[in-house]
Amino acid sequence: MAGRLAGKVAIITGASRGLGAYCAVGYGREGATVVIAARSEQVTNPILEGTIYSTARQVDEAGGEGFPIVCNVADRASVQAMVDAVLAKYGRIDILMNNAGILVPGALSALEPRHWELQFRVNVNGPFFVSRAVLPSMIERGSGSIINISSVAADREHSGSYGITKRAVEDLTRQLAHELREHGIAVNALKPVAAIETPGMRLGHGGDLPADVRAGLPTADGYVEAAILLALQTPDTCTGEAFNDIEAITRLADAETKARLLP
Repeated sequence: MAGRLAGKVAIITGASRGLGAYCAVGYGREGATVVIAARSEQVTNPILEGTIYSTARQVDEAGGEGFPIVCNVADRASVQAMVDAVLAKYGRIDILMNNAGILVPGALSALEPRHWELQFRVNVNGPFFVSRAVLPSMIERGSGSIINISSVAADREHSGSYGITKRAVEDLTRQLAHELREHGIAVNALKPVAAIETPGMRLGHGGDLPADVRAGLPTADGYVEAAILLALQTPDTCTGEAFNDIEAITRLADAETKARLLP
């Protein structure tokens, strides 16, 4: 049986590890060709396992086709080269997930200006640059789905510079959705409702999560399903929304999926 994303070409930025990699494998399981657009070609820290090549292999093993390509979303030339390579190879881009992001902790009043600039280059400029690069192709085809990855930090007061960037991402989502509706392109934002275990989280705990912490974390299943559901949307079904995974499944999934994944 063909998967829900069979025949689709999806770009996922920052997909060498973590949530981006989980979604890449989920898209592959649904039959998609998945472009793994990230910077990591080698593992430099054993805790931060994962490269564009390892994720591409996992996509292949899941039943899709993985295409690894180096891309720095904060660099417009790198973004354009990546998009040009995808179009030259596949001739289309159906789905874009702007997943690449960076978090620099600490009080805003003490934040180094270079860290402020870095977060905005990756978290805000990146989604704009990649979206802008794929739009001519999507507009020409009259269809597409863009998913910007946000965070619950966007909903919280006193969430520091990271929360500020994610609020900007949600504003970007709503504005693009408004502008692109007439071109058949849906634009939505997705954020995990709760922390999900990733290599980055393990690094923050010194390499391994305590058993009690791990036991309290949800699996990535609901988040990945939400990402699949959003990839299927059109302006007529859902656009301009910022969902957490539970909200997305509640609104968009069928009864069987809700019964399986909702708490």
